[in-house]
Amino acid sequence: MREETAKEIKFESFDSLFGIPQESEQHITTMVPLEKLFPYAQHPFRVLDDAKMDELVESIRINGVLEPALVRPRALGGYEIVSGHRRKRACEKAGLEEMPVIIRELTDDESAILMVDSNNQREELLYSEKAWAYRIKYDALKHQGKKFSESSAEQLGKENNKSGRQIKRYIRLTYLQEDLLDLVDQKKIAFRAAEKLSFLTETEQNILLEVILEHKAYPNIDTAEKLKQMSGAVSIERVEEVLLDRKQKSRATSIPVKNIRKYFSEESSAEEMEQKIIELLEKWRQEEGHEGFF
Repeated sequence: MREETAKEIKFESFDSLFGIPQESEQHITTMVPLEKLFPYAQHPFRVLDDAKMDELVESIRINGVLEPALVRPRALGGYEIVSGHRRKRACEKAGLEEMPVIIRELTDDESAILMVDSNNQREELLYSEKAWAYRIKYDALKHQGKKFSESSAEQLGKENNKSGRQIKRYIRLTYLQEDLLDLVDQKKIAFRAAEKLSFLTETEQNILLEVILEHKAYPNIDTAEKLKQMSGAVSIERVEEVLLDRKQKSRATSIPVKNIRKYFSEESSAEEMEQKIIELLEKWRQEEGHEGFF
């Protein structure tokens, strides 16, 4: 049952924007208080208070909300936003108390697909936004698999001008822990490198992040592949060796015998020469006042 505070009005020409069959060119739009609108539970797109948001706020102040949000009823009351998260935020910033919405009874799969499709055409989507959007829709399409003659990944790829393989690579990014995925968004870790890192376990990814933050060293495709192959035996030392190109070098120091033999008799053994050198070095250190190492 709709909220008593909602006011129904006619909204002209909402031409199946969300791919929902309509019986009429006029669609009932309901004015709903902002406090009764809740974000989609799995909404992967960030709502930023940036310059574009400021433009939207100004537009709403002047013209109002030109395009209603799409929502569905919540079991706990109010409505879940399927499409319109930025518009709701803009209304809040514009000082409005309600906004126009179209209320639909939608299944989880239907709302997931519509939510992704209505946001996925935006420019400059982050890698994390695309990755989670593709995964959410991919899972929804798999649930409806009998309706498609090809794989869900291929279906999703065709809709986004990508191959099914590319879609699956994006989906792999959702297996990265949040801080690593942020580094992908910041373009400090390349997409292909991130895909390889997604095969590391959560513990291994935490180790990798610790090394990255300490040394400000970021994996490239080659080092990411090495780390992927190393999975199961990842340690801080091994990650540092890969990321910092460190080799486990021997700290042993050798001096050619010919360079020191002249200071000893022919009867002196190697052990005797070593002992004498240590004694002389210790004496020199004390005389020079060295408290630590040379």
